[in-house]
Amino acid sequence: MIGWLAGGALALAALGLSARYTWWRLPRPGVPVLMYHHVGDPPPGSRLAKLWVAPESFARQLDWLSARGYRTLTLSQALARQGGDQPVVVLTFDDGYADFYTTAWPLLQRRGMTATVFLVTGELDGANRWDQDKEPEAPLLTRRQVLDLAAAGVEFGGHSHRHRNLTTLEPRQLKREVVGCQKVLTDLLGRPARSFSYPYGHWDTRVAEEVGRAGFDAACTTRPGKLTPQGDPLAVPRIIVKRGDDALDFRLKLSRTRSRL
Repeated sequence: MIGWLAGGALALAALGLSARYTWWRLPRPGVPVLMYHHVGDPPPGSRLAKLWVAPESFARQLDWLSARGYRTLTLSQALARQGGDQPVVVLTFDDGYADFYTTAWPLLQRRGMTATVFLVTGELDGANRWDQDKEPEAPLLTRRQVLDLAAAGVEFGGHSHRHRNLTTLEPRQLKREVVGCQKVLTDLLGRPARSFSYPYGHWDTRVAEEVGRAGFDAACTTRPGKLTPQGDPLAVPRIIVKRGDDALDFRLKLSRTRSRL
């Protein structure tokens, strides 16, 4: 009877583990492109707390990657990469929050790592006005900080000019959002930006074509998956990292792109 109860408890535990973690999914080939927003603690009243990865969690994730031989590449470097045995990963940050400069970058720099940051060019030196119905005001990177980071090897890409849902815009508005974003980045950095990230993850063929015409070689979605040579560079899948992810979540996401159902 005791053995039967123990066996039942183990079966229930295994069932619970399978419901919580998708360890049973097969690993997927390709380069993982991780998506972050904030590294820090969410302010009171935040409805997007899941997007604030704690600094200590971020540091542990970087150390886990380093311990397993991962090399960080920018998105442009990953797209241009030809083979190689060393595992690589791309770390991307949407919106361009100031906490990248104050919190995330010191942790990356200490470990010799790099990243790609997508900027909302119309709000540089400002704050996240596009989502203040969900989130208290959070400062964005300044132009001076962007230049300092770019000189240190951080790649900067576009995240539109005003962080609007590009799929809802008329052709002229869409062009302003995408071409205007590229112009600000080119003027600031002294060269065209090569990478882009669709605001809110919303995109379609029309939007992708406009992004390509503006001179961006690659654009990131929020669709789970990995970067592969066969994939569309204007529809790069990514793996979101959330505040509630534990160590097993992170490991499963790296290999399987998802850790939960």
